[in-house]
Amino acid sequence: MRGERKHGLYSLEGEVVVGLVALVSIRNMSRTKLWHKRLGQVSERGLVELCKQGLLCGDKVEKLNFREHRVYGKACRAKFGVGQQRTKGTLDLIHIDLWGPSRILSHSGTRYFLTCVDNFSRKLWIHILKTKNEVCETFKNWKTMIENQAERKIKRFHTDNGLEFCSNFFNDYCKKMGIARHNKSVARTPQQNGLAERFNRTIL
Repeated sequence: MRGERKHGLYSLEGEVVVGLVALVSIRNMSRTKLWHKRLGQVSERGLVELCKQGLLCGDKVEKLNFREHRVYGKACRAKFGVGQQRTKGTLDLIHIDLWGPSRILSHSGTRYFLTCVDNFSRKLWIHILKTKNEVCETFKNWKTMIENQAERKIKRFHTDNGLEFCSNFFNDYCKKMGIARHNKSVARTPQQNGLAERFNRTIL
């Protein structure tokens, strides 16, 4: 194809041929696929849960075809083996992680949030913080509150190697309270504290 430039625009040199056009008809998209696309490629199991709660306008969930590329597209890195940390009751093992700093301040002027997850019940507590220095005091207040409510003592917890969790003040407090430090995560390996890290992603 050739075009001649006139006044900054290219005019195509040729003729328009009018003839027969081949048409392809496509099947109407099912309501399940429509909800799947509307909700950011949500899984079939997620659609079933939404259907049970009556959030899909009465539509029934049909079987979705498995798309391998979508699974790999959502993954941020290769899968790691699943570790087993067995607990017999609440507060036997707590997973703690600090997320931040956020590039944008919240309405209350905070940049961090601290998550505490119970390994047994999978219950989550979130604490909004302005600075890392508030971690120890926040943990102490939360510990007092949750032990009174559950009528149990925190036995051990798992953290990464963040300086806020490795300070002498924090370690001395844990020794004084009889809380054992579980294995700390190896540097640049957040999978070892995967329960808290996954909750962070869900919150974000």
